[in-house]
Formats: sequence, C-alpha cells, structure tokens
Amino acid sequence: MFGGGTNLTLKLDTSMIPEGGTLAGKITLSGGKKPLKLTALKVRLVYVKVSTVPGQSLPKIELQNLLDNTVISNQDLAPASLNEFPFSLAVPTGTDPKGTYKVIATADIPGVKDPSADQELKVIAPNADGASPGLFGGLFRGKPSEEEILGRFPALMSTEEDKLWNGMHELMCAAYDADSNFTKIAPFLANKMAPSNPERVRSQALATWGNVLNNRATPEHVKALEVMANDSTLAQDMMREVIRVAAQFAEEGAWPIVEKLSAHRDPWVREEMASRLYFDADRKLPQRKDKLVAMTADADAGVRAAAFRSFADFNKERPLVDKAIAAAKGDPSPDVQKACISAITNAHYHGMKDLVLDTLLGFAQTCPQASVRKEIADCSHWLPVDPRTAKLVDVLLQDQDIEVRRQMAWQSVNMSEHAELRELFVRAAVGDADEEVRGNALGGIDRVMPLPEAVTFLKQRLAADPNEKTAWACFNVVKFQMEHAEARAFMAELQQVPFARVAQRAREEIAGG
Repeated sequence: MFGGGTNLTLKLDTSMIPEGGTLAGKITLSGGKKPLKLTALKVRLVYVKVSTVPGQSLPKIELQNLLDNTVISNQDLAPASLNEFPFSLAVPTGTDPKGTYKVIATADIPGVKDPSADQELKVIAPNADGASPGLFGGLFRGKPSEEEILGRFPALMSTEEDKLWNGMHELMCAAYDADSNFTKIAPFLANKMAPSNPERVRSQALATWGNVLNNRATPEHVKALEVMANDSTLAQDMMREVIRVAAQFAEEGAWPIVEKLSAHRDPWVREEMASRLYFDADRKLPQRKDKLVAMTADADAGVRAAAFRSFADFNKERPLVDKAIAAAKGDPSPDVQKACISAITNAHYHGMKDLVLDTLLGFAQTCPQASVRKEIADCSHWLPVDPRTAKLVDVLLQDQDIEVRRQMAWQSVNMSEHAELRELFVRAAVGDADEEVRGNALGGIDRVMPLPEAVTFLKQRLAADPNEKTAWACFNVVKFQMEHAEARAFMAELQQVPFARVAQRAREEIAGG
C-alpha cells in the first residue's frame, strides 16, 4: 500500500516548552486521488530515552509514550482536499530536561499507507537555563490579557528586529487555532504597524494582526485596514498584507475594501486580490464566487490567471468548468491556459471524466506552448485509470521539450495507482537521451512494479547507466522502503557508489536504521 496521494505535515507553534506547559500545533492532511476515510488522526508525545549498556558499544534506545491524543476521528477525506487540524496537549511535569522528546502525528486511513510526521521538542525544567514563567506556553484558553500574551511570547518585547519578527511569527501561527483568542494583543501589534517601524516589522505585525483578529474583527479594525488600503505610500510587502487581511475580514465588513482593491489601477494588486480571495477568504462568503468569475474578464493576464486558478474550488459546476476550458482554448496567455488546466483537472471526480480527459489529451497533443504542456504533466497524477490517461503520459514522455519530459517522468513517484503505465516509465528510464529524464523516471519505478522487480531493475540501470542521477534515483526509491529486506540490502550496496554525496546519504540511512 502507498499513500494514495495523501500527505501529512506537522507544525508546532514552538520547539521549546516548559514542563507542565501547553503545546499547540497544526496538522495539515491532504486528501488522495479518490475519496478516503480518516479513521483517526492522532498526536503523540514521545520520550526518547537513550542509555548505555555495559559491555556494548551501542546505546539502548527506548521510546516511551507520554501522551496519545486523538485529534479527530471518522471523517471523510475528499479527493485533493486540504484539511487543517489544530491541536493542543499539556506536557506532563516531572520530565527529564536533558532528554529528547518528539511529537508524532499519524493518520489512520484504511487502504493506504498511513501518512505521518514528527517534530522534535525540547522540554525546559523550571530551573533550566532560559526558563521563565509562561515561556513558550503555547495555546491557552479564554481571553488572556496583553501582559499574559507577552509573557508567553517574550520575543514580542525584544528590541532586536529578528527576535521581534520571530515572536510575531510565532504568535501568528498560534492564532490559526480558532479556539485561541489573542485579541488583547491587537493594540500592541497596531503600534508595530506604524510607519516609524522597519518595513519588515510592519508587514509581519500586520500579518499577525490579521490572524489574531480573523473572525473577530470589529468596525474599528475594518476602518483601520481601510486607511492602510488607501495609503498610496505603502511599500509593496505591506500592501500585500493589506490585501490578505482584507480577504480575511471580508465577511466582517471589509467587502467594500475587497471591491476597491479588485478594481485597483495596479494589475499586481488585482492579481493578489484574486489569489487572496481564493486562498484566504471564507469559502461560504456569498460574493466570493461572483467576484472571482468577474475577475476572469480582467484586461491583465496575471489577474485572469489568478481568478481562473480559483475555479478549482468550483469544479463541481459544469458551466464554470466549460468557461475555464473555453478560456484555455481562447485566451492567448500561457499563464491563463495553465491556470485553467490546473483548475479543471479534478472535475473528473464530479461526472466530467470524458470532458477532462479529452481536453487535456488534446492540449498535450496540439498546444504549442511548452509551459502549458508541462502544466498538464504536473496535473497528470490526478487523472483516473483510462486509455486516454495512458496516451497523454505517452505523448508527454516523448515531448520535444526536455522540461516537459522531465516533469512527466518525475510524476512516476505519484503513479502508484497506475500500474498500466509501467512500460512507459521503463522506456523513459532506459531510452531517453536526457539523464535527468531517465533518473526522474527511475525515481518512481517502485510505484508501477513490485519492489523486488524494482530493485532488480534499479541495479541493472545503475550498472548500465552509472551516473549520479541514476544513483540518486536508486537511493530515493529504497529510502522509503527500508522496512523491506531487499531495500536495506540495496541501500548497503549504495554506500559504495562513486558519488560522494549519495554514498554518504546511504551510510547515514544504514546507520539510522
């Protein structure tokens, strides 16, 4: 079993915390290529105990579970969806300040290899160097005062620009948790947004202010944002944050600001506004879709591309899919064409398989723009098993443009549900004139054939085509299969390849195993 296109990332709001403190973080889980069921999403706090053993040169390593929390259970995972799950956990007291700790997140998804991620955590004892009351306290409930927030994010009080920036960034990340209420710090952040501060500090303060007040903005906050939006002297980075916050506050009274920025004289502002409506505005906002559709008629290609890319949120709707296809065929801009292709790809999940496959295959065969054909290659792993998918991959693996072939060959790593493409990737791995294409195709060869066959094939290619790209492809395949004996044995052989960095990484993997 493979991950089926799923991916899990783990972000902690800090890498250090006092014992007894509350740690917060966020797990991001992407859906696969087909509907899946998330049985349980778990986060564990693990103590890594390392001790010496008399008479032995290697230490004894034990993993002790300190906490095992279920973040969510029994949830559907839609194809290609992006799901964020905030969590918090209380670090026990009586921990070992010299020990090593890990936070491990794992998703239990029947039918695929469970994705997981981990982050190291340092636990500080009350009497340890650098410890102070509330330091890195992470998530706390209720509505803490400004003083309490500053106590938990002490870098906010630093006079050093880098430390201040990092403190605001930590607070911004913590504020993504909807249960956190840091609104009492908003006046402090507003002061950091003033023109007397360095531009880098101002921009980060505004970004943090927006996150802290998201879904809690008042008319006074919206008015302050409007003043900034009307300031023609703002630096571009600051204006970019104004646009993002306007999208965040749109449902709380900032829609007139969105309207104004959507018609701004500078195309880059309009383009950024379209992107932020896609990524940051509430998807339930009634005006959002109509505004994005309207922006597809903008005179600037960058704006049109940003607006059409948002159609990925509307690919259940046949009229909008048809509109994107018409633009892909009729708009002269390659950027618009790429955005349309990307947006419609997953419409095949919603009863439009023939439309999507026929459109993408037609573009792969006839589109004169290499960048558009490369975009199709990038989207190909989302397509269903179908003779037209195989034809599309075949066409792109033989494309006259080397970058298109490289991108299509690289997608072998995502083709675990497409065993029918085996011979196409084998042909590319053996016969392409470019060593990067050959290496890219090899890098996912275990996705289209059983591992024992893949290892045998990789050994043959390393002997017949002994370059560094081939060696890296071999390494990357077996690195993620080390639970299998044949992979471990091949990794041991890779320690001897004449490519120093590959050999070193192989030795590290063997030592780590």
